[in-house]
This record gives sequence, structure tokens and C-alpha cells, in this order.
Amino acid sequence: MRENLWLTERSGELVKLMIIGIDGRFLLHGWLHPHSQLVDVLLRENARSPYPAKIVLYTNRPPEVHWAAKYEADNVVIRVLGKKGGRWRRLWWLWRTLPQALRTDGVEVFYSSFYFLPPRIHGIRLVNSIHDCCVFYIPPALNRGLLASPIYLRILKLAMRWTNRRSDRTVTVSNFSKRMLALHLNRSESRTAVCYHGVDNAAFRADLARPGELKDCGEYSLFVGSNLPKKNITGLVQAYAQLPAEVRKKHLLVLKTSPYPEDHELIARLGLQSQVVFIDRRLDEAEMRGLFKHAQVLLLMSYDEGFGLPIIEAFAAGVSVLVSKRAACGELVPVDDYSAEPSDISEIARKWERLVCDEEHRRRSLEWVASRLPEFEQSVAAGRFFETLSSW
Repeated sequence: MRENLWLTERSGELVKLMIIGIDGRFLLHGWLHPHSQLVDVLLRENARSPYPAKIVLYTNRPPEVHWAAKYEADNVVIRVLGKKGGRWRRLWWLWRTLPQALRTDGVEVFYSSFYFLPPRIHGIRLVNSIHDCCVFYIPPALNRGLLASPIYLRILKLAMRWTNRRSDRTVTVSNFSKRMLALHLNRSESRTAVCYHGVDNAAFRADLARPGELKDCGEYSLFVGSNLPKKNITGLVQAYAQLPAEVRKKHLLVLKTSPYPEDHELIARLGLQSQVVFIDRRLDEAEMRGLFKHAQVLLLMSYDEGFGLPIIEAFAAGVSVLVSKRAACGELVPVDDYSAEPSDISEIARKWERLVCDEEHRRRSLEWVASRLPEFEQSVAAGRFFETLSSW
């Protein structure tokens, strides 16, 4: 790599910029992984106004053109190392191929948007990210697959603690998660930085259409997320069934998630087949923003969230929210009128109906939503994240 890539001119002198390396494998290919959202906002803001650093994105296969174009800037370089492969090839990439490149490129800080990191490298500070560790303390019944296996979780906890011992700093996305990392992974709070997610508020002000599935429907309330049991889809459907029939008749429940057979069984048992709509295809950015913008209320009644990205997307779309009082949801929405205990179906239904039917209450909720916007603006989140990576 040419040395002059890492130089910039200040006051007539050449000054070497800080070099930040980032694991780009979960960023440059296909669907943007939620754990890479912070890197995404950093690179989008950097494309608008470059930060005073050189940023190297490391990956194991050629990036997709549209991602590379979004992040294009004079201070960004994408390095393709090795080849995509199975588990052993990925381990080799992380433990041998990547460290050699980091040393060659003179990287000073390396960031991974997951917990795993390369081995310690002299002179390079390692930063990992753990969004939450709820798998270690919520009941197994609230997870699925391996995340409900005590043996797998024991191995995972050991691996995460081992990796954390190598990291100089850990980034997490809420103060709640920071406390949980200290409690369940013995991660020192002094070595954990909180960086809230951010969204491009201006993008939600565009003229956005609904997704095709909702083109001819009326008003709707919205859930967005995975369909793990901890997300409490069952509680939402049960609360929806308690809304007055005349409200449900003109107000659908839209679930942007993949349904399970038990979801359809519950909906059929409650007689809600024509009033609950699942959208289980992947939406592009414009469709997703349109989905939020045309909603009346965003609902997130999870038993646990490390952050709750749909909440701030609803803020940006100018949509009222009703969220769980637990975990990070309560941190983002610390207002009783707009939160409920996820196990209290009657409370959810009562507050939901008020947000839908009481115009004055809804107006006040939208004023409160607008007051929260500045803290989660994309530029604020990107600046905070850059400061975390570059200041030591």
C-alpha cells in the first residue's frame, strides 16, 4: 500500500492521519447486519464530510457495488483478503490473514461489530462490540435454537469472556447493556463505551410510499423485528384482540417479521385472520421508511432489548410509540403513558387504544417524539462513535 494514502496536508505540512481498521464482512455484502449499524452511520456521514482519519474496511470477498458506492470517500479503502469459506477458513482469516494486513497497513485501532477479535497485535488497540447479552439471563423459553441450549450458552459465555480479555475497549448501545455486560460477562464498566444508534432523520421526510402489501389498507399499528419469543408477538396479538371491534375494523396490526405456525394458530383462534398482516420479505431502505412513516403507532413489547432500533426509526418517521418498560426500551422511552409491562396484556391494550383513538393524547405523544429526535440523529451517533474509536 502506498504510504501517501495515509498523509494529509495541514498548514502546508504533511501530517500522518490515524488509521482505523474495521471488519467489513458484515457490512459490504447483501443485507446490512443490525450489529453493523454503527459502522454504517459512521461511513455514511464520512462520505458526506470525511473524518480526520483513514478508514480501512477488511473483508474476505469482493464487496457489492452499491455498498462500496455508499461509503466511497477519499479516506476509505476496501481491502479484500483471502477468500470466502467455511468455519475453518474464517478462523484462519481472523487469526492469520487479518493480523498480517493490520500490521502491514499500520493500523492503530481495529474495530469488530461483533464480540470476536483477532489475537493481540503489538501497537494495535482492539475494540469489539457487544450489543446485549440477554441470552445469559432471560429464560431459555424466550429464545430459539442454539440460544435456548444451556450447553451452547455456557461455551458462548466462555468465548465472549476470553475475547473481552483481549479487547482494549468494548462498545455497546445502551446504558442498560453496559450494566448487563458488567454483571454477566464481568466486563469492566470503565472499559465499556455506550454509543447509541442513529438514523438519518432527513430521509424520513421524503415522500415515501407504503409497501405494496399495504397499498389498499387503512390505518395500522406496526411491529418490526425478529420473531424470537422474547419479542412477545403473542402478547401483542392478545392485546390487539382486546381492542374494541370498531377500532380493529379500521386499524390493522402489521407485523414485519416471519410468522411461525403457532402465530397463525393464535390469530385464527382469536378470529383475527383479516386484521393481522405479516410482511416477511426483505424490504429495501425506501420501503422500510415508508412502512414506518404510514404507521399510527410503533409497538415493541419485548421482554428484553439491548437497544430497540425500531423505536428511534419511529421517532424519525414522526410516529407514536408504545414500548416495553423493560431493559433498554425503558431507557429510550422513560414515559409511563408510552410504555407498558410486556406481560400485562390489559395495560398494553388500554394504552394502545388511547394512542389510536385519543387525538389530544396522540398529539402530545408526537410532540414528545419530536423532542427525542436530536439525540438520535445520524450525525450525532456517527460523531460519538468516531470519538470512541479515535480518542484514548
